Amino acid sequence: MKVKRFGVAEFGLGLLSGTLLGVAAGVMMAPGSGIETRARLSRRASGLIYNAADFFERAKSGIDIAALRLEKVVGLQERSLRKRLNSIKAQLEEFHLNEV
Repeated sequence: MKVKRFGVAEFGLGLLSGTLLGVAAGVMMAPGSGIETRARLSRRASGLIYNAADFFERAKSGIDIAALRLEKVVGLQERSLRKRLNSIKAQLEEFHLNEV
């Protein structure tokens, strides 16, 4: 039994015919005229742009809030470490161990 292989020409012909049939079917089955379709696509694109801008604005706001909270936590830890360091320095001064 001989196996038939498709070459570049056959593939190109199939691709071209499929594309043409798809375009024809799309034009015939479109619910409105070209002007209506373009207007609908334009409205949807505008809505997507608005939604994306809103999403990024909310994300930026969330990141800003998280950064402020992180700064507070780091500030509290820094104060705690400074108190601990001052306490250790005071203990060393009692024993004169800080003079090396």
